[in-house]
Amino acid sequence: MCGWGGGVAQAQDADFTQKLSGTWGGLRSKLFSEGLDFEVNDQNEYWGVPVGGSQPSNNYIGATTAALTLDLHTLTGLALGRLHVSAMDIRGRPFSNTPLYVFNQVSGIEADDNLRLYELWYNQSFWHERFDVLVGKLDLSHDFMSSDMAQNFLNASFSWPMLPDNNLYDQGPTSPLATPAVRIKYHPNAHWTVLAAVGDDNPIGAGFYNENDPWNQNQDPSGTRFHFGTGALLFFEMQYHRQDPVYEGTFKLGGYGDTGRFPEQGNAATTHKGNWALYGVADQVIAKLQGATRLGVFVRATGTAAADRNQIVYGLDAGVVLTAPFQRQNDAVGLGWGVCAPSGVLARAARRTGQMVQGNEYHFELTYQYQPYAWLLVQPDIQGIIAPSGGVPDNTGARVRNEAIFGIHSSVSF
Repeated sequence: MCGWGGGVAQAQDADFTQKLSGTWGGLRSKLFSEGLDFEVNDQNEYWGVPVGGSQPSNNYIGATTAALTLDLHTLTGLALGRLHVSAMDIRGRPFSNTPLYVFNQVSGIEADDNLRLYELWYNQSFWHERFDVLVGKLDLSHDFMSSDMAQNFLNASFSWPMLPDNNLYDQGPTSPLATPAVRIKYHPNAHWTVLAAVGDDNPIGAGFYNENDPWNQNQDPSGTRFHFGTGALLFFEMQYHRQDPVYEGTFKLGGYGDTGRFPEQGNAATTHKGNWALYGVADQVIAKLQGATRLGVFVRATGTAAADRNQIVYGLDAGVVLTAPFQRQNDAVGLGWGVCAPSGVLARAARRTGQMVQGNEYHFELTYQYQPYAWLLVQPDIQGIIAPSGGVPDNTGARVRNEAIFGIHSSVSF
């Protein structure tokens, strides 16, 4: 116990027989029992776009994540927490910017081709794990603005919303980027959780616009830059967990604020101090079907009134997820939908210069998670994008067409 009533989170039991590489002849289990855990996950995707965009295309992307976690309490016997470091090897060529011209990536693992440091953090719990502190280089999308049910989908908009992705520096602190930050969590009882975080708002440390590198990730290809110079990004979120043996649900309200400077929509020479957005998330099981099968729904809304400095002013994602279909315990099938609306200030600037005016973009997704083995997930996926980026010209000057996208995803846990 710490001097002021704290404690440390204990390592939980791990069944390494469910991993492809197993227990390493018992060595892996022994290392875990002594406070050392090493995990590797490999994801690969192949995408075909036969219809829409600026041209038909076929695309491969992949990402391998390796993570090492040290339970310092188990290792030393002292009242210490956990130390974690992870890295990502990202492969393939991004295709959502061109030839698809969409507001957000088709896949959550789509990123610039780099081998980079991902997260580096220290975690300490106090007061019998009711209070938790995380400090280091963090992916804040793990804790904020997330819907558990939406994680079943592959389109990046369901994991990290279009609004922060298009409005914050470097798409915000989400995979594969992390930012120096402190996150605190207060969990007084089984029903309520309060989260807050403050970190640098610019994970890369580059300018807001970069025509030659739209995501700015190649400005820090190794992920080892710890930037503190642009502004502070602050998150706050309250969660209510409905405790029910069948109809469980989670409801979240939150927002973020940014103290940095943001270019005016349609006039990058003018900047504005500060930025903000609010959001709400609901995950709810609505039906218990035969055996372990459950039907759930999710809804997430994001919005801001600061139209002069934000490309996206509101977004809405929703979907239904059927878990354990056909009594397959680890499978899931989902149907999702989303829309985002660009700034009216941006639209007026486009009219003045005779450019195409952006309207709403809509995305749909039908997906099935098939898990034949505990270590293997295979996921066929179909997506549709209506009015990519709300209607923009491609490099030939023609309006980008609606898109049909077909993909297959695999995930292997070593």
